[in-house]
Amino acid sequence: MKSSKIFNFKLSERFLENYADPPEDPLGELSHFEMGWRLFCFERDRKVLLEIDDEKIQLFLDLDICLTIENNFPQEIAKLSQGEKIEIDFPESWLMIRLLPQNNKIVCTLTKFGTSYWEKQFEFDRPQVLDALRNFLEEVMQLAVDEGYITLSEKEEFISPAFASISDPVVLNK
Repeated sequence: MKSSKIFNFKLSERFLENYADPPEDPLGELSHFEMGWRLFCFERDRKVLLEIDDEKIQLFLDLDICLTIENNFPQEIAKLSQGEKIEIDFPESWLMIRLLPQNNKIVCTLTKFGTSYWEKQFEFDRPQVLDALRNFLEEVMQLAVDEGYITLSEKEEFISPAFASISDPVVLNK
């Protein structure tokens, strides 16, 4: 396992090809936030570049990031900040990231599955990973606000768990 320097998610250009059907809520069970988030990801789909050391993997807002963020992403960031292991799945791209805190480092296992399988391990500084996850969450949710799909208060309420931990060593070191 090597100590790595790059762990990042970057929003990229719009992706204009829709392979899936638009999100629907025929029974009216989704909240304004849930439907707005899904519509944002579908209608304003973008490429997302995941960089882990020398690995550069292209993901998409719809469905990769949409599903990941809906799957309690802010709470998962909070768990990681408290020293718990988490897994971030991108089922549409057949990719998984396992993050295991060890002291002030995070061991990252990147797994690609599907037609072929490979796994690589990296080591990062804990603040770097938490900052990258929080910054990406903030950026993509703010874009949904700016585009009018969700409200600022919905965004703030949704992302708050990722930023709420006062005992977080990353927060305390800043």
